[in-house]
Amino acid sequence: MSAKMLAATILGFGLIWATGCDSKKDATQKAAEEKKPKEAKEDKHDDHGPGPHKGVIFDCGKWHVEFKPDHAKKEATVWIYGLDQKTPTPIKADKVRLVVSNTTPKIEIDLLPTDKGADGAAHTFTGKHDGFGVEKEYKGTVSFQVDGKPYSEEFSEEPEKKEEKK
Repeated sequence: MSAKMLAATILGFGLIWATGCDSKKDATQKAAEEKKPKEAKEDKHDDHGPGPHKGVIFDCGKWHVEFKPDHAKKEATVWIYGLDQKTPTPIKADKVRLVVSNTTPKIEIDLLPTDKGADGAAHTFTGKHDGFGVEKEYKGTVSFQVDGKPYSEEFSEEPEKKEEKK
């Protein structure tokens, strides 16, 4: 075998070997992605419109959460929903911690379950605070624990969009 032929053969085997390694690497990366916990894949969802109670809706772990203040009652309510953003999804949490950061002073309150079932799970959490008597777009954080695992997410109310007259 000539030196040129030997070099070409070695180069050919090298290319085949290198290509095989890359495809194995891709398969390994795909396998690792598939092994990620389902919860991690569901952490962020698509764009949200207003929630069933016309409040701001946002992701928190594998749930959607809706925040809505009632200015007349000086209270705020948080509802927990499934992926469809409308099916009530009870969680086993004793409270939901709500911190509103764009008020002076900051509102920090524990919202308590109002629809707790026999299994200890609820999907509606409410609390009163004089600060909710003020009409504004609130910004803050909602946090809770389920099965010892903490969940927390920021939210921000947006001004109501007014329909343009044609």
